[in-house]
Amino acid sequence: MRPARAALALALLALTGAGCAEAPPHESAAIELGTGSWRFEPLEDGQEVELVRGAQGGWHMWISVRVRGLEGDALPLRLTMQPADESAPPSETEIRLLLDPADDEGWRKLVGYTGIVNEPSCLVGELMRVRVSTPMDDGTTMASERDVRVLGGAYPPEPCSE
Repeated sequence: MRPARAALALALLALTGAGCAEAPPHESAAIELGTGSWRFEPLEDGQEVELVRGAQGGWHMWISVRVRGLEGDALPLRLTMQPADESAPPSETEIRLLLDPADDEGWRKLVGYTGIVNEPSCLVGELMRVRVSTPMDDGTTMASERDVRVLGGAYPPEPCSE
């Protein structure tokens, strides 16, 4: 009788998950830079990204970010944009916007942020470095960075006057 009871107890433990430590959803924190106005699309180095002419006459790129393993609904994010050859100083923006709830893989997203592009005419066809970062509890910074090729988009800016 004892072996039968032991087998039954083991079966019940397996079904209920009792006695097992919960595995963390992910090994470590992560941040990923992307693009997209209505869904997250990962970016790769060298990928072409179109400029968008805004309703007020300015120019932007759609920026999307996803994070996992970080606490808080509105993380402090720093967006930095500059020519990849560093021929101009970086443009930096501090944002703290609400992230979407976690998806099945634990990613929380900020989708469709308008990353304002200064002097867009001189950037068309060039590589631009886009970086997003957030401070960590231990004092370090976690970041994701890509060099993307800027395209003029449907309504390209005037040619560069350099």
